[in-house]
Amino acid sequence: MLSRPLPRRLVTVLAVYLSLFVVTATLPVLVSVAAVLDLARWIRHRTPAMALRILLFGWLYLFGEGWAILVLGILGLLPDPSSTSLTYRAQRTWLDWNFVALRTAFSLTFVVEGSDTIPPGPILLLSRHASMIDTMLPGRFVVRPHGIKLRYVLKKELLVDPALDIGGNRLPNHFIDRSGQSETELAALRSLAGSLPADEGVLIYPEGTRYSEKKRVEYSQRWAAVGGALGEIASRYRRVLPPRPAGTLALLDVTSADVVVLAHRGLEGFATVSDMWTGGLVGGVVELCFWRVPRDRIPEDAEARTEWLFRLWGEIDSWVVSGQRLGG
Repeated sequence: MLSRPLPRRLVTVLAVYLSLFVVTATLPVLVSVAAVLDLARWIRHRTPAMALRILLFGWLYLFGEGWAILVLGILGLLPDPSSTSLTYRAQRTWLDWNFVALRTAFSLTFVVEGSDTIPPGPILLLSRHASMIDTMLPGRFVVRPHGIKLRYVLKKELLVDPALDIGGNRLPNHFIDRSGQSETELAALRSLAGSLPADEGVLIYPEGTRYSEKKRVEYSQRWAAVGGALGEIASRYRRVLPPRPAGTLALLDVTSADVVVLAHRGLEGFATVSDMWTGGLVGGVVELCFWRVPRDRIPEDAEARTEWLFRLWGEIDSWVVSGQRLGG
């Protein structure tokens, strides 16, 4: 279904509006049940009110999806370039809506270091991936304050989100089919990053999947078995996954843009809904650190570039674990 836009969107759009209707219609009942659950959990374990928070965030997310789908549908009827320009604005508003919903529902505080290193464009943004919601961070802290339009490299599975599907496919982004032909996917990435305008950038998550301790152990052991410098570096990772270098190298092949790194810590407990249920992150502080790497500091040779990327991820790992300042 993911490969066929029309049947996919018929299912996902209907699912969003049906879910929004059902949740809204039964909201008094759902709030009452959530309140009872939260009270019981607080009495037994002093756990924060997670059922109510998740319900609030879920409803706000569905409401945001509902209006975004409607707005994007109308914008799709307009001629270019108006349709594209307004879709960028709608995408930014939708990302802001979800970010504010998250921050409000879970009482999060965000602290940013190095924001001044982001501009000017064009840039290649490399981000750590540790949560199902850290895809909101670039929109809020790169696009919104600096006006840099990002071209996203995302996994194809995210097409089940209809607002992301409709808006994302109208703009220059790429949804990677991780089960597809690697050369076809790499060619698409090269096309995405070629001839970047000064006010744009490309975002990629070099790890290729969300961090988990199980994945870290498994992937690091694979690289350690390979040996060499990469195996040694990967074996020392504690809170990041070894990068999958092919995508990042493909982007570097076709753009002379500087690299900007987005490291963050504090969202690890949002990897899954079950993580959120524990309540440990309510009222937490999420720290972001941006770090710019001038292009002339990045090796030209593919092998040297791969080692550079692994060492870069090692520095991110050290910052996540110890709090040391990046790029110092």
